[in-house]
Amino acid sequence: MKLFFLYFSFFQCMLAFAQSDVTYQNYINRVKQFSKPVRVLSNYIDKEGNGPIEFTNSKKQILRFRVQNKKLQILHGGVAYQLFYYNNNYLQRIETFDASGNLAGERESKNEAAVAFIIEKPALYLKKKKLIDDAEGNIDLKDDTNEKIIRVELFDENNLPIREFQPTYISSKMYWDYNVRMYWP
Repeated sequence: MKLFFLYFSFFQCMLAFAQSDVTYQNYINRVKQFSKPVRVLSNYIDKEGNGPIEFTNSKKQILRFRVQNKKLQILHGGVAYQLFYYNNNYLQRIETFDASGNLAGERESKNEAAVAFIIEKPALYLKKKKLIDDAEGNIDLKDDTNEKIIRVELFDENNLPIREFQPTYISSKMYWDYNVRMYWP
C-alpha cells in the first residue's frame, strides 16, 4: 500500500511538472524564429508563478520572457519576448515579439522590432570588454560612443531597415549590458 502511494505521489509530481513544462512549451512555440529543441538556461520564476525564464538551443539563440501569476507578462510597448542571437559569444541581434509571437516594435523609441550589432573596431572593444569583465560589469566607463566602436542597425516589424540620416553608435558598456541580457523593454 505504501508503495502504491509512493508511486501515486511520484506520478502526480511528474504530471504537475509536465503540465508546467507544457505551459512554457506553448509560449516557446509562439516564436517561430526560435529553433527547437530547447533547454532551460535560467529560471527565476517563484512559487507564485512570477519572474523571468530563459531558454537556449544549439543555434546559440536565447529566448526569454516573463510570467506573472503563471501567465505570459506583456512588457513595455506590448513586447512579450526577446530573442537574442549570438556568434562566438558575441551578441549579433535582438528581436522583440508580441504575445502572439509576431515581431513587435518598441513604440516608445524608434519602433524597432530588431537591433543588429556591428563591432566596427573589435580590438578596441576587446580592451574595453576586458575592463568591464574584470569589474563584473560594475564600472562607470566614460561614454565611448564617439569612438564609433559599435554600430547598431534598427529594423521594423516587417524586418525592414529603419532609415536614419547617420549611423547610430552605442557605448561599449551598453553593448556589454545587452550582451549579458541586462536590458528589458
